Amino acid sequence: MRLAATRRAISEIFDGSYQLAINLFVIFLLIAALVGGTAAVLVELNLRSEIEEAELNAQKTAYILLHNFEQTVEPIDALLLNIANAIDGSNTPTEVYDFLRGLSIPPSIVQLAVADTTGMMIASNLSPPVGERVDLSDREHIRVHMGPNPHSGLFISKPVLGRVSKRWTIQFSRAWYDHAGQFRGVVIASYNIFDFISFYSRLRIDPNSLISLIGTDGVVRARAAATVSFGEDVRNSPAFTRILRAQEVPYDQVSGVDGIDRVGYYVRSDRYPIVMLVAYDKAYIRGLSYDFRITVWITAACLGAVLFVLGVVAMAYHRLQQRVRASALREGARQREVHFLEAMAGVPGVCVVHVTDQGSRQVGDTSGSVLPALIHDYVASPRFRSIARSLTGPQVSVEYFAKEGEEFEVQMMIAPLEEIDQMGDGDGSKRDLVVFAVDQTSKRIEENNLYQMSKLASLGEVATGLAHEINQPLGVIRLAATNALTGLQKGMPVEHMEAKLKRIIQQTVRMSRIIDHMRIFGRKSGMRLEPSDPMEAVDGALQVVGAQLRLENVSVAVSGGSDGLRVLCRQDQLEQVVINLLQNARDAIRDRRRSVGVEYLGAITIEVSQAQDENRAPQVLIRVKDNAGGIPENVIDKVFQPFFTTKPPGQGTGLGLSVSFGIIRDHGGTLSVENAFEGAVFTIRLPSMQDSQSLPAPQDMSLRA
Repeated sequence: MRLAATRRAISEIFDGSYQLAINLFVIFLLIAALVGGTAAVLVELNLRSEIEEAELNAQKTAYILLHNFEQTVEPIDALLLNIANAIDGSNTPTEVYDFLRGLSIPPSIVQLAVADTTGMMIASNLSPPVGERVDLSDREHIRVHMGPNPHSGLFISKPVLGRVSKRWTIQFSRAWYDHAGQFRGVVIASYNIFDFISFYSRLRIDPNSLISLIGTDGVVRARAAATVSFGEDVRNSPAFTRILRAQEVPYDQVSGVDGIDRVGYYVRSDRYPIVMLVAYDKAYIRGLSYDFRITVWITAACLGAVLFVLGVVAMAYHRLQQRVRASALREGARQREVHFLEAMAGVPGVCVVHVTDQGSRQVGDTSGSVLPALIHDYVASPRFRSIARSLTGPQVSVEYFAKEGEEFEVQMMIAPLEEIDQMGDGDGSKRDLVVFAVDQTSKRIEENNLYQMSKLASLGEVATGLAHEINQPLGVIRLAATNALTGLQKGMPVEHMEAKLKRIIQQTVRMSRIIDHMRIFGRKSGMRLEPSDPMEAVDGALQVVGAQLRLENVSVAVSGGSDGLRVLCRQDQLEQVVINLLQNARDAIRDRRRSVGVEYLGAITIEVSQAQDENRAPQVLIRVKDNAGGIPENVIDKVFQPFFTTKPPGQGTGLGLSVSFGIIRDHGGTLSVENAFEGAVFTIRLPSMQDSQSLPAPQDMSLRA
């Protein structure tokens, strides 16, 4: 029983194996990143410290070896000077030979020799001067002291194979002058290369470390590494080119001789044309910190395991604590939600419905209203279920309902109720929704009344123009009837009478169209939005105010539009907006004429087009331009404010543009103004029906707020 209880407790702690695996994996990654990153940093810092220490040791060793070389060269140089001072041109080769043989020299000097001004050997301490003389004139250490610009001082040659000694040596040579300063020849000391190589090899601390004696000409004099060598040309080495411009430079590159990556130091002598290089194999340096790296990684692994266990225990404790806290919070939040929803439901004209998988429940008491019944029917419809399935957050829309011959406009917000505790076993497919419904029918009726008053005001303002527009067809009818009567009295053919009657019919049709549009325009607006061609709204507006504009000597040009352009609107309200903009342009042209003082030719342009932008949905644009000079910049931001007008008292209410702005806003669009070259440009932007093809039929049509 105790084991079963323990298993149940563990199951409650670690329910949801998939989420648990993700949490454990995240904890493992965080600990691995923390511990592993720290260990990697420590290892890298240790490696850098080892490399810096190796560079410092290489620098010190290079200075010591360079000092040793200079101390080795000093007695050799003194010996050559002594030989040059001790002999003169009168000495025979045998005497020179005996003199050289009598000198006490170190074992590293293989040979002492003297050559004459032509480069022919006079004598060598290795063999008596008998037989054919040895020609040294082709040797660099001989030629450098001859010619118009002879080398002054001690010269250190490249490694050469001696013609007498038959051994690889470095030649130290000096010019020989007699007491009168006359050039008499060259004195040479041949130094055994392998003496340097043997000494350098004993100083190396690892098999691939490198000690190299290099001339400033880029030729290696002696090189001790895994394999000894000399004579290599390193002039193209990047580090070597830098040492020629400085006293010392670091060395960090792959050797072009043996391909080993080393780090070390170049040091150049300020007394002789010699560079000393000491470098250590990077692999050897890394090997020095091998034990440290192993210790760091083992410690990191142990620390990571401990942290992982602590993380698992902490996660289990946190989940238990979160469940207890979430349970209390959920209960308190539910109580606050209930109180809030009940308070909202108590607001007149507001209906709150709680929707679950089992159905819908009304919150609060809204007796005496038909709105709750409409909302309950709506949330039970397939359309609402489709919206609920795709809902990712709160959604606001305007819905239209009809009941018993009466229409209702309702603004609705559908919001999901998220669980406070997200650690439950549910898959998230089932959730509660709350629907807030606000009856806007009375508000819309009041707005329509305001629009109707604005339309009636416009009708009264254009009455004179309409009388002129109707008077013209009446004059044509009177003239045609008179002509028909005259023709009938004179017995003219029937065709004459038919033509006159057809003309009378055409004019009556024209008058009927004008009167019908005025009657339709004067009716109250419906509450429903329907697809419409924006050009029809423009044409309807011109039917109302076109005659008045012509009487005012204002030309109107219309461009754009196509059969595919559609917007979702109340067409009579869109006509009202266009009429207000046309009348506003006409008034501005009147003011322009009064200020100019001449017969100013007024012009209004209406453009209908579609705007396609990658960053937003397609829009239909209606632009109304005039040539009245524009709106002053200090008031252009106030033109849409209610009761703001620039007209004299008694000539404007300041409501036309404000009402127009509200109409376009309620249609989901914008109304803006700017100044162009000749005047003001008012731009109406409405969503194109191309982006609304998936909307339901007009009787169920909704407009997103």
